[in-house]
Amino acid sequence: MLWPDHPSPPSSGQIPAEQAVWEGVNGVWKPLDGSFFGGGVSIEWHDFRVDADMDWARSFHPGCLEICLNFSGSGALQDGAAEQRIEAGQVAIYTTHPGRPKARRAAGSWHRFLTLEMGREFLRTHFDGSRDRLKEPVCRFMDSNGEPPAWLEIVPLPPSLLGTRMELLQPPVPESARPMWYRAKVLEILAQTLFVADNPTELFCQRHQRQNRERVDRVCYLIERDLENPPSLEMLAQEVGCSPFHLSRVFAEQAGMSIPKYLRTKRIERAAELLQAGKANVTEAAMSVGYSSLSAFNKAFVEQMGCCPGLYPVVKIQGRKGRASKA
Repeated sequence: MLWPDHPSPPSSGQIPAEQAVWEGVNGVWKPLDGSFFGGGVSIEWHDFRVDADMDWARSFHPGCLEICLNFSGSGALQDGAAEQRIEAGQVAIYTTHPGRPKARRAAGSWHRFLTLEMGREFLRTHFDGSRDRLKEPVCRFMDSNGEPPAWLEIVPLPPSLLGTRMELLQPPVPESARPMWYRAKVLEILAQTLFVADNPTELFCQRHQRQNRERVDRVCYLIERDLENPPSLEMLAQEVGCSPFHLSRVFAEQAGMSIPKYLRTKRIERAAELLQAGKANVTEAAMSVGYSSLSAFNKAFVEQMGCCPGLYPVVKIQGRKGRASKA
């Protein structure tokens, strides 16, 4: 069943239609805020695994501009002759209309991504006065009627949006303020994806410092994405476009610790969260963050958290209450 090509309230049969796309999928589809049909914009979270390639296009709302922030998993989109791949750490921007673009999600991996769907009126309301700085396809979409003009663009995910996932899933505001907060976050994401990049004259040293900050942000994201099987130093260096030696030096300068120490810190923090929440025992927590040796895990945990992992959920550690109260 196809969705209508305008942001009007859905009929009683249309909401189950989108839900049906995700039935039988091993994972989560979670609308976070808004309604494409009721308010012209919606934001949704996806976290699932498929054993066979999935027709992802079945979930698209025809007649909208959609942005996908892809945190893990790979797939492909096609609106024209050539198919374009979307990988982890990329943003896909595309217009949707019946049967286009073609899209699939690849089997065998976990797919975690956010989607923003918006209609013409929403964009006209918020960005009509900024046309001279918008990407040209956005203006074409805003001016169109009926079937929107085709647009498919896949670009790197801005480093500033790498941490957006957890913030959107756990808003740091009271529930009554969430609609306003989500609207502000949507506009922030659009400001970073739909506008033409500034091109000011940048001094060499400034460009060098910016590139180093972006490299470190990217490395932190790649490490935290898979603590159990983190990429090697060589793989990280290749991903961010520099030598392993340069990356090690820059990371230590920017983060205040080496890459191995950062990995260990994040592993222990994640394990402590699992233990505190009662979601895993000591062995399960150690294995889930990549430790194959319980003795090595216990030693690292005691050094960082001040007690052995088995006692962590029940022992009152000096300073933990104070830190939690500030959060």
